Amino acid sequence: MTTTTTNLTALESLIGETFDTDELSKIETIAMELQGHGVESLEQFNDSYSGCFPSVDAFCEDLIDNCYNLDDIPIFIQTAIDYEMVWHQTMQYDYFTIYHNYEYYSFSRNF
Repeated sequence: MTTTTTNLTALESLIGETFDTDELSKIETIAMELQGHGVESLEQFNDSYSGCFPSVDAFCEDLIDNCYNLDDIPIFIQTAIDYEMVWHQTMQYDYFTIYHNYEYYSFSRNF
């Protein structure tokens, strides 16, 4: 990171590292969005951060695979799952995303 971020709080520094940015205005915008969802400390950030994905579909597929092991499900069912629909009907109530640099950073609402 550049010297523009030397006076940041620990949370702002972690945001900069996670979101791969050293632009103070972006870090502050992301911090404000996180605060709007109740994430105000390092502990809350670490407890809620669920990863970075190219789409909400990819996030849902990864989460479901981690919970239920998709390899145990027949392929014709695996390919029939509409992960975008899963996001809109279920997951968006337990998770939120922040879109940054063409990626979705996923956070749990239950931290």
